[in-house]
Amino acid sequence: MSEKETITTEQVTVRRSPKFLTFMVLGIIVGILVALILTFALPNDSQFTLTQIFGFLLLFTGTIGGTLGLIFALIVDRYFSRHVTSATAEKISVTKD
Repeated sequence: MSEKETITTEQVTVRRSPKFLTFMVLGIIVGILVALILTFALPNDSQFTLTQIFGFLLLFTGTIGGTLGLIFALIVDRYFSRHVTSATAEKISVTKD
């Protein structure tokens, strides 16, 4: 059997884009750290325990941190969308007869 090779070339645009999940997870981790710091920095004069206060703060700061991480990823994506380059790509197809 012989193999037939076909080469096609095309102009493609290449641009970088951030991984949105990574930015969101990083924002949530920062939110967790902020909640931990605020739990021990604020005075505990209420009927809630430190664990409950940490949980309440974690709901707010984790959500805000994840949202800010995604907003930052969108800003980075807009920045990299301006820096688009063109390249020539070759596609090689091999078929058996």
